[in-house]
Amino acid sequence: MSSFLGKIHYLLYNKIQVNEEILEEVLRLAEEKNIDVNSIKDRVYEKYGYPEKRALEDVIEHDNIHGWLQSKIQSVENRTAAIITELTSGASVDIDEIAEVYFKNGEKIMKGSGEMDCSPKKLFDLIFDYMLEGMPCDMINQVISESENEFEWKTTRCIHKEYWENVNGNVLNFYSLRTAWINGFLSAAGANYSYVRNGDGYNKITKEAN
Repeated sequence: MSSFLGKIHYLLYNKIQVNEEILEEVLRLAEEKNIDVNSIKDRVYEKYGYPEKRALEDVIEHDNIHGWLQSKIQSVENRTAAIITELTSGASVDIDEIAEVYFKNGEKIMKGSGEMDCSPKKLFDLIFDYMLEGMPCDMINQVISESENEFEWKTTRCIHKEYWENVNGNVLNFYSLRTAWINGFLSAAGANYSYVRNGDGYNKITKEAN
């Protein structure tokens, strides 16, 4: 990456902020259930880093842009995996309740985007304007097919599993929550869309006929 900040760096930082926001919403859910959220945050943040909310240009290491952004992705991914794994162990919080948080966040973000009645390809692009899938150079998503009413892509490899394994968690929870977020996003898109993902990493957005 360049030593100068460009649009791609701001886009990636915004993705990190979206994921930080979702994690805060999950923690609020836990707080409402009288769970000692502060002790969880203290332990997890001490180990994996604290959220960074300041303006990108004020905090980034300009001589290490790529490394700095990568470290922030790793931090939020590790913290998310650790907190969700801890909250769902022992049935303190049901994963379906957390999925509802993800669904509502996706719905809110789509409504705020101002986009309506998009093509499936446009929706794919929008989704990954907000959802983290590594660094741009990782090229995780491979297009399989595209038509007016359908867009299919393959996740070439899972880059999230390591974060969940770090905390003895289950990466299937990650994909369940991401699916909930995408479904919330599509529900606010102004038409009938469906999203499916199979175990081989194939994903598809379909615009249903009226």
